[in-house]
Amino acid sequence: MYIAGGQGVFIIIINSFVHVVMYGYYALAALGPKMQKYLWWKKYLTQFQLFQFVMVIIQALINLSVDCNFPKAFSYSFLLYAISILALFLNFYFQSYIKERRKRRESK
Repeated sequence: MYIAGGQGVFIIIINSFVHVVMYGYYALAALGPKMQKYLWWKKYLTQFQLFQFVMVIIQALINLSVDCNFPKAFSYSFLLYAISILALFLNFYFQSYIKERRKRRESK
């Protein structure tokens, strides 16, 4: 209604899908320790979230480079937000999966 072109729909759809998967993971994790063996895909969930932020960055960059009647302020805000969240999630991914794997290799 307030933003022309429907550009915000992409962000809403991908974010909603990621959250459905993420909260599905949390629901399974809340069922207790007996479910832990089925939750091997946490790393891939984080990768999926990283993919989401990269896609939002790409969309914002496209919106900024093409005149699509979408307010530049929104594109800049999406871009800055996605970059900051991507940086935080990359840090989490590095600390949780890359650094942890290195520690296990060194301790062998």
